[in-house]
Amino acid sequence: MNQLLRYLFTIIFILSCYHLLRDILQTLDIHNAFTNILHRPHIWCSPYCDYVTYPLDLIGILGSYVILKRNNVGLLGFIILIIQPLWLVAALLP
Repeated sequence: MNQLLRYLFTIIFILSCYHLLRDILQTLDIHNAFTNILHRPHIWCSPYCDYVTYPLDLIGILGSYVILKRNNVGLLGFIILIIQPLWLVAALLP
């Protein structure tokens, strides 16, 4: 695996860990600067917004970890990369 892909999957891993921790804190109604950064309420997922992104977080964490350990992108890596635009879609929805 080339260095650029290694950096990319490391960033995905770190951001997914951060986002999962932030989601857990929001679910527990712990609000501070850490949990509220770049967060805004969404209408499309209204009562379930805290839970909607758990699967994407877990896939990002577990998938990136496996890819970094194997040192091979393969099909799992392409799935992880295809999932990333879903974050943008979720962020842009009202």
